[in-house]
Amino acid sequence: MANLTLIFVGGDSEVDKIIQGATHGPYSHVAGIILNSTLESLGMKDRSDPYPGVWLHDPDKYRDSPDAEFIEVEIPDLMAAESEARKLIGSPYGYVDCVRGGLYDLTGVKLPGNLLAMNCSETWTRILHAGGLKVLNDVAPDCVTPMDLRRAV
Repeated sequence: MANLTLIFVGGDSEVDKIIQGATHGPYSHVAGIILNSTLESLGMKDRSDPYPGVWLHDPDKYRDSPDAEFIEVEIPDLMAAESEARKLIGSPYGYVDCVRGGLYDLTGVKLPGNLLAMNCSETWTRILHAGGLKVLNDVAPDCVTPMDLRRAV
């Protein structure tokens, strides 16, 4: 078994507040440390990103953030998780997937997803599944929100 660090982040922007309200919790974003970097999917791209989506950032990006919680999880197959992470890099951001997650949390409706675009929690759910950590198996990764994933780990 190997350890991965997941990073759950809150905030006070209007978008953060909407996500936190729909998901009934303090977190509106999830990232993680893998491939010696912070891997995350952002709807508002960082300056160095070519477009909103899944990218690698500085491994210490959230280290000093008072709104971030770092959680260590044991993963059975780190190589498979890293392989999935590499595959997802460059995926565009899944704005519609955010709506799917919110609808699921508010109504329980599970809408079908896609593999074309990734939101933050979908990205990390797919990486964890690939690494053999079976969390939220009964929910499509597209419907997982940051709070769902935080509660599951």
